[in-house]
Amino acid sequence: MVINFNCENCGIPGKRSYSKNRIPKQFFCSVKCQNIWQKTRQDIVIKNKDHLFREKVSEGLKRRKRMLGNNYHSDETKKKIGLKTKERWEKYTIEEKTYFINVLQNNALKKRTYKTYDIDWNKLSKKLRENQVCFRCGKKEKLSIHHIIPAKVGGKRELNNLVPLCNSCHRIVEHQTNRIFKIINDWEIISLLVNQKIRYTKYGN
Repeated sequence: MVINFNCENCGIPGKRSYSKNRIPKQFFCSVKCQNIWQKTRQDIVIKNKDHLFREKVSEGLKRRKRMLGNNYHSDETKKKIGLKTKERWEKYTIEEKTYFINVLQNNALKKRTYKTYDIDWNKLSKKLRENQVCFRCGKKEKLSIHHIIPAKVGGKRELNNLVPLCNSCHRIVEHQTNRIFKIINDWEIISLLVNQKIRYTKYGN
């Protein structure tokens, strides 16, 4: 779903698509604004005034110091942490290991692709959506720009890799593309197939 928002830090209006279960509590126009806002978060300021919270943090730091010594970043400490992590990892079941690996991979992908959707992308997306219709169904409302080869696998901001779709068709095309990838496993071929279906055939007929 598309959310219209004002940046928590600078107030600049923006618009971004989120899945229903991934809508954040705060919105920002850039990573820079998010970092500035986090330094003045009132909930953290209030927590830091709470002596019980400060004692809890202090006790945690003391416990880490007792376990790891004074130099947290030494090679010896890193080795200790590595051995403990390995020891704990060996106790996990196959299902637990699979779950943690998937979480780490998804987090890594998010970090790599976050910068793809920056201010320059918002400007390009807005320009490409002007006076356009969904290339799959012909609707004019609630358009977004779809990467045929996803940004997370190296898809570029080139016109032959970008196509306007309505939100509904966007979800459908992404789902179908992922299903095709499981069979073909070649993004260049998938790009040709998707282009043929939604770009060169009027409204996907």
